[in-house]
Amino acid sequence: MSTGATSVRRATNPESPRSFALWFGVLVPPVAWASHLLLGDGLFELGCSRGFVEKDIYGLSFQFWALFQTTLFLVLDVLAGLLALSAYRALGRSPAGDETRRGRARGMAVAGMASSVVYGLLLVYGLLPTFFLRACEVSP
Repeated sequence: MSTGATSVRRATNPESPRSFALWFGVLVPPVAWASHLLLGDGLFELGCSRGFVEKDIYGLSFQFWALFQTTLFLVLDVLAGLLALSAYRALGRSPAGDETRRGRARGMAVAGMASSVVYGLLLVYGLLPTFFLRACEVSP
């Protein structure tokens, strides 16, 4: 068997330490939320400064871009949760094997699902200002 086929098999096997679904499920939700936080704040910090003449990017408002990036990161978060869930279900269907590997994989799958829920709620909460606040307005 070729090395490439072995690598692909390891990445799709939920018991493997190189399982794509498990690592994606664990790492993507916090990275998506942190990216949302940094990009969203940076977008308005830069865009609402005095030096920024046009109050849009490529003809689209800041509110559109805030909604777009939040929705994009929320979709990545949900995808990570679904991949972790599918790995968890695959572990339940797999034949008995090394319990240490299965326990690690099960723990990573549960952590992926939990972090997807927690960071997903934070991202949903991040959608609210887009609907209730106006970009670049000064408080009275």
